[in-house]
Amino acid sequence: MDPVRTGQFISLLRKERGLTQKELADRIGVTDKAVSKWECGRGFPDVDVLESLAGELGTSVTELMSGEPSTPETIREQSDGALIETLLYVRRMSRKTIGTLVLTAGAILLTMPLYYAGNFLPMLIVGIILTIGGVFMLASKRSVKSLKLPKRACELISLGALAAALVLETLPKGVVLWWGTPSGEPSCSFHSWFDPLPYGVAMFPPFIAALLTVAVTVFSIIVMIVGERAAKPKNALFVCIIVTAAISLCPVLYGFQSVTVTGVFISFCLSVSALFRAVANSRPRT
Repeated sequence: MDPVRTGQFISLLRKERGLTQKELADRIGVTDKAVSKWECGRGFPDVDVLESLAGELGTSVTELMSGEPSTPETIREQSDGALIETLLYVRRMSRKTIGTLVLTAGAILLTMPLYYAGNFLPMLIVGIILTIGGVFMLASKRSVKSLKLPKRACELISLGALAAALVLETLPKGVVLWWGTPSGEPSCSFHSWFDPLPYGVAMFPPFIAALLTVAVTVFSIIVMIVGERAAKPKNALFVCIIVTAAISLCPVLYGFQSVTVTGVFISFCLSVSALFRAVANSRPRT
């Protein structure tokens, strides 16, 4: 189902019947701008107007969807093809709609700390997760291929995001630990992700994630050096980055009061690294 081909077919049939876009629009209950949009290939008629549109143009819905007239030899092939294309089109639109909604929700949550004076960390974490999820849903194979960044650039961005995560993990305020006091008032202390001593008491995942970040960074450099001979290793690298990003989110399980802004951005950097590694894996070297 090609919107451009269907639009050209609608324009041809309309002109054969001597109708203007306004006259056709009035007959089927839409605006002339909608008809113009269809004929320019920038959209497709809604399902509820397909039948009336086909009737006014003296054609069938199948012919409209295929963008060409049917013959006895091609009618079955066109019907099957149009049905398959319709199902694929609906699936793509559903994915794009859900992805857009998820991405919008994530963007709204990311801006909420600018207007909300309370505890913004839960909103920030959920916002980052929704934003990344929305990007993954919208990043179809076609859109990934349309990116102008070459394979090497995607690999460098992925490696740069890993390096940024490593720098953040060395900062002394990567994790906040809460301790009880004799007075009953809890006190907190801040630690680097590479500080293994406190995590035996509270949470060990940050230290594991820090070690994994070092490992995947070295792994990434090796894969870039080996190049196309690393078909299986580069897929394993993507999985390792995903695992590292997942482990970096484990402090959330201990309560949002155990999460710092530094920790949130570490998870964000690891997710960006995984995204660009996936893009790099999907294309040949140029």
